[in-house]
Amino acid sequence: MTHPVEDFITLDGGDGFKAVFSPAGAQLVALYVPTSSGGPVQTVIGSSGRLNAPDGDGWAGAICGRFANRIAGASFTLDGVTYRLPANEGSKQLHGGADGFGHLTWNVEKTAGEVVFGLNSPDGDMGYPGALAVKAAYGLKGKTLYLEMTATTTKPTVINLTHHVYWNLLGKGDILGHLMHIPASRYTPVDADLIPVGPLADVAGTRFDFREKRPIAGPYDHNFALDAGRGELHLGARAIEPVTGRTLEVWTTEPGMQLYTGEHFTPAIKAPFSEQLKNAGFALEPQTFPNAPNEPSYPSSVLRPGETYRHRIEWRFSGF
Repeated sequence: MTHPVEDFITLDGGDGFKAVFSPAGAQLVALYVPTSSGGPVQTVIGSSGRLNAPDGDGWAGAICGRFANRIAGASFTLDGVTYRLPANEGSKQLHGGADGFGHLTWNVEKTAGEVVFGLNSPDGDMGYPGALAVKAAYGLKGKTLYLEMTATTTKPTVINLTHHVYWNLLGKGDILGHLMHIPASRYTPVDADLIPVGPLADVAGTRFDFREKRPIAGPYDHNFALDAGRGELHLGARAIEPVTGRTLEVWTTEPGMQLYTGEHFTPAIKAPFSEQLKNAGFALEPQTFPNAPNEPSYPSSVLRPGETYRHRIEWRFSGF
């Protein structure tokens, strides 16, 4: 299913800030930010605004779920019951499966200052228990774009919603020279299938130490255990484009931050508001940890009836 440009929804925050969304995966398709040198720059890379586009990126700009990132063996056990999930990356499930939330058309309502997407995921959807009711509200406030995601369930289940937008603060070229700061003293080492192995590892003395800002250099597709953990809104990452000084801070209520450097990007990936090349954008995905349903020592991803899952992300811009 395609969503042409006329289906896109725009929020105008004023002062040069403008965001464009699509019902396809509740995608952020474009974000224009002001510059000190004139017109705005479009900073979102690779979002097609379409579903299942053979020449597009299947996750760019979308909300991923029910469980973002990877679940080993495409299965997990909850309350003594083992659930088998359809695998879509080798023997694993990635981002909720082939028909995960990023590959579905969401309902949409535009209210004063917000675009609110909704989705009802039935019991058994992509192998997960419980009927899930999901809301995702985007808004622009000052120099901040925010996303508030909530969900409730009818049965005990697992959930991990994240946003898979790719950023380039220059709007062109590659992002390997962007400076990155991630306040995380530990990360989750992974095997060849990008599944976490062993205990959390210290970043000290490794290429995973972004506690002081430095160039991304790449490649990365790894989860960082944020020092702040889960709870109140906290800084998850800061990226700086060194030539212009444009700065993006990603704030989250979740305990992990996945950094991915767009290794798969090629000019064949079609997006209405950006061009593609390898490493054209970086993804910063706030989340619980990969494979958390199978790792009791990781922050819990369990949601039970009567509870409400909440995850807030704020993208704060400065340096114009």
